[in-house]
Amino acid sequence: MNSDSQIANEHTSDWSESPAKSDKPAPRDLTGLVLGDFRVQRLIGRGGMGEVYLAEQISLRRPVALKVLLPEWTSRPAYLSRFSVEATAVAKLNHPNIVQVYALGEADGIHYIAMEYVEGTNLREYLIRKGSLEIPLALSIMRQSASAIGAAGEVGLIHRDVKPENLLLTRKGRIKVADFGLCRDSESDRLHVTQQGTTMGTPLYMSPEQAQGHSLDPRSDLYSLGVTYYHMLVGEPPFRAENALALAMKHVREPVPSMRIRRPDIPVELDRLVLKLMAKRPADRYQSAAEMLADLAKIRSQMTTVAGAAAADFTIPPPSMEADADEPAVPSGAASRSSSAVSSRGVDVGGLMRALSAGGEAWFRPGVLAALSVAGLTLGGLLGWRSVADARAAEQKRFAATAPALGLGPRWTSTPRMDDAEAQFRHAQLVAPPSRLAAAWLAVPGYFPDSYDWSSAAYLQLGRFLYRERDPERIETLAQELRGWRSKQSRDEQLADLLEISGMLLRGDVDGLINSLNRTVDVKDRVLSDPGLIDFGVEVVADALWTLDRPGQTGAEAQRPKLLLLRHRLLLLRNRVLATDLAVR
Repeated sequence: MNSDSQIANEHTSDWSESPAKSDKPAPRDLTGLVLGDFRVQRLIGRGGMGEVYLAEQISLRRPVALKVLLPEWTSRPAYLSRFSVEATAVAKLNHPNIVQVYALGEADGIHYIAMEYVEGTNLREYLIRKGSLEIPLALSIMRQSASAIGAAGEVGLIHRDVKPENLLLTRKGRIKVADFGLCRDSESDRLHVTQQGTTMGTPLYMSPEQAQGHSLDPRSDLYSLGVTYYHMLVGEPPFRAENALALAMKHVREPVPSMRIRRPDIPVELDRLVLKLMAKRPADRYQSAAEMLADLAKIRSQMTTVAGAAAADFTIPPPSMEADADEPAVPSGAASRSSSAVSSRGVDVGGLMRALSAGGEAWFRPGVLAALSVAGLTLGGLLGWRSVADARAAEQKRFAATAPALGLGPRWTSTPRMDDAEAQFRHAQLVAPPSRLAAAWLAVPGYFPDSYDWSSAAYLQLGRFLYRERDPERIETLAQELRGWRSKQSRDEQLADLLEISGMLLRGDVDGLINSLNRTVDVKDRVLSDPGLIDFGVEVVADALWTLDRPGQTGAEAQRPKLLLLRHRLLLLRNRVLATDLAVR
């Protein structure tokens, strides 16, 4: 057996690449050292093979991420080789969605790679806080990450460890694929860093051929992308198991459950795309990232078309014409056409009416007839507009009597009306700008108050939007109105509970949050059974844990273990709900 295979197989029981614990030295800290052109500032992370420091590149005065190989690996040629492979492989690429490598070096026996420093978080941490992602954000992440992996594949590079931890999210919404530490050049036989029969990577996201130690090509990375996309859309990887071997066998043997079983609002076409990425046989997957991106672009276009199909028949008034909050929006064109006709011709409607009462032949003069014609059109336009406005006001009153909380987005009627409730929901998901999201979500129950499933789903999305906007007053109003909804079911009562609990956090009442959420989880006759609601609860608890780290926070030591236990209970509950759904389907 060659040395690389020995290294890979020494710790297959836990799929770890760390050396034996007895050989592992105490953690070190290089803060303050100068390595070549780089001054080390502070430790920002540790991995199986190395540590990552924030450093300053002295010559260019810019921040960099300095990846340093752990001392226990420097005596192993295979790992030194892999370390240099990461740098040289990524240096081949110049792509906006791949972390850029600046330099590879060694100083005083310390081997390092200087890389682009990405300020933000990674997808795994973001999912822990937010649960499953909204579809527009998920589509953006899919496009950017697939573009990066595709660029690597085009030059023969296989990442081999695609997972949420290695997708970095910048503050400007850009995805950066990082950590090519297991990367292999599929076109080069000189590297021999990992070989057929060797299993490396992360089993939660590992392709079947990688789990079996078979030879790989870029389609293996596409499988791992598919698992990552599944996780971010559903909030949970497709497979779970008690140990790494059992998990690997699930990837090899078990069919992947549809995402729509766990999250019905996911479009069918998007579900098919992710399942195709996760086909067991590489030949059944997309054969390249470019092929997958072409389908993703079609899906995005189709979804947007469905959501916006009726928009062409509805003109949103410009800001200067928007009605007051308690008035229906004025249809663009009616008022503007009438005012235009009056001002351009200088018609005095009152004078014309006085002349009519006088009688005489003057009425048959061409100029007067033209003026009368304009006046008639003007009056007709004004009356027609008034009729439309009255009809819309009556329609809005009827809607308000059947659907709650419409006053939270008073201009919801200016949202284009779609053909059905699902298309209306898709419009809010994919088309509505952030400044009009509240109105767009309310347009679902507003226009389709009898479509309970889509209306209830829209209220959940509205609640999470208001929470992220830190708007406790509207959160409280939504909770109260949901409790009075004639069509409400258990999940709407539970949403109202969670909205009130999220409001407690916004007011700084962490103890109240803990007590109330525990009561919600403990209710036996109304068990939380909607994954979206559970995700909302997990998000609120994660935010509560984050607030405990703020300076001057009192009671944190007592609250932290309670919040951690609460999050654990919610995640267990979510797993049970998903397992039950799968068994039923």
